[in-house]
Amino acid sequence: MEVLVSQAIDDIKKYYEFCACPQCRLDISAISLNQMPPRYVVSNKGDSYGRAELLAMQKDLDVLSIVLDSVKAVQKQPRH
Repeated sequence: MEVLVSQAIDDIKKYYEFCACPQCRLDISAISLNQMPPRYVVSNKGDSYGRAELLAMQKDLDVLSIVLDSVKAVQKQPRH
């Protein structure tokens, strides 16, 4: 999930102006990840299964929407 959130932050940054300093990125990531169910992977075999499941989950979770809401929350109260 962390990888998907990081990619979503990068994607949103292309179209929406916001501070993406290290502190703001961490805050956006933390807020976003706290709104998503955890997905744990331990082995390489599980990693492949986990990645396939994450791709399917991306549509269900609407990661971009969650991250955009987190961006707006951090913009209101930045900690840098």
